[in-house]
Amino acid sequence: MTAPIAAPIAKDVLASATLHLDVLEEFIAVVRRRMASTTDTFARDSLHDLLLSLTEQRDSYQAFLPLAAAEPV
Repeated sequence: MTAPIAAPIAKDVLASATLHLDVLEEFIAVVRRRMASTTDTFARDSLHDLLLSLTEQRDSYQAFLPLAAAEPV
C-alpha cells in the first residue's frame, strides 16, 4: 500500500505536468478532427485507439491540478 503524497511538489514538476496536459489537449483535438475528416474505417479505428490512450494520459496529468492549486504561490 502506498502512502498519499504529503511532501510539496516542486514547482518545476507542476509546471511540466501543466505543459504536458496542454500538449495532450492540443493533440487530442487534432486526433478528433482527423477522425471526423476520414472515411477510412481502419484509420478511424486506429485514431480511436490513439484517442483512448491520449485521454488516459490526460486523466493522469489532471490528477496534478488539485495539487497545483493547493501549492502556495
